[in-house]
Amino acid sequence: MALFLAASIVALSGCVLAVPSADSSGERAAAARVFEDPNLQALAIAAGSGDAETVRRLMRDEGVDPDGVFWGRDGGTPMLAWPIYRGNPEGLRAMLENGADPNAKTRYPSNDGIVRYHSNAMVWAARQKDPAYLQILLDHGGDPDTRNPNREALLFESYIHGNQWQNVQLLVERGADVNVQASPGSTILTSYAGRGGFRMAHWLLEHGADPSLQFSFGKPIQRSDSHAIKAIFWHPGNSSDPDWQVRCQRWLLANGFERPSMPEYFRKMRETFGFPHTEDQIPLPASRDDGGEM
Repeated sequence: MALFLAASIVALSGCVLAVPSADSSGERAAAARVFEDPNLQALAIAAGSGDAETVRRLMRDEGVDPDGVFWGRDGGTPMLAWPIYRGNPEGLRAMLENGADPNAKTRYPSNDGIVRYHSNAMVWAARQKDPAYLQILLDHGGDPDTRNPNREALLFESYIHGNQWQNVQLLVERGADVNVQASPGSTILTSYAGRGGFRMAHWLLEHGADPSLQFSFGKPIQRSDSHAIKAIFWHPGNSSDPDWQVRCQRWLLANGFERPSMPEYFRKMRETFGFPHTEDQIPLPASRDDGGEM
C-alpha cells in the first residue's frame, strides 16, 4: 500500500494549464476576450503563438510594455504569464528577451496589514508539468524565492499543484532556500516526508535540507524530534519504493540524528494498516553506503 498520497496531490492539479492549439484564430479570439487595447492584443497573440519577431517589434520598436498590464479573474495576473497560460514557452522567452520583467507583480488587497502579491509568472510557471517555463524565467532573473498570495514558497506551489517534483528540484538547484517556511509550519522536506515521499526527501537532505527545522507561529525552531525526523523514522512507508525511507534513516543516523520515540499518531497509523507498531518490532537500519541516483 503506497501511503505517499500522490493521487490526492494530483487531484489538486486543476490549476496546471493545458497546452492549447497553436491555431492563430484561437489566439486572436483568446486575446480579444482579455485585452481591450489593440497593441496589447497583438502582443498577446504573438506571445501566445511564439512569434518572436512580432514580439520584438511590438516591444522594442512600438514600445508596448507588458510589465504594468494585469489581467485575469482577480485582475492581478501579469501579462508575462499569458504565454504560460497559452502553453507557449517560446513566446515567454521572446517577451523576456525583449525586456519583460520576470518578477512583475501587483499587490493583493489585504486588511491584515501583511503585504501580499497576486500570483505572478513565477508562480504560474512553478505549477506546470513542463519545467521549460520555470527554466526560462530563472534564466532571465526570476526570483526562485517568490511567494504566492498565501505567502507560500514556490517549492510548495510546485508540490501542491500535482507534485511537480521536476520544478522543486530546479528551484533548489537554482538557489531557492530549501529550508524556507514553504507552507504554514513546514519546510518542503517536512511536506514530502510527512506523505511518505522518501525518494524526494533523500534528495532534499542531500541538497541541504535541515531535518531538525520546523516553524512555530512563523518562527524557525530546531528539534531533535521534528516532524520530518519523526516521519522518516516512523511513517509506515511507501511500499512501492521502500528503500528510500531506509536511505533517509541512514542519512539521519550518519549525520548525528537519533531516532526519537514513536508518536502515538504514527503508532495508530501503523497498527491500522497492519505494520509493526511497537518500537521493539522496528529495528534501526544497518549502516551502509547510501549512494544512489534519483
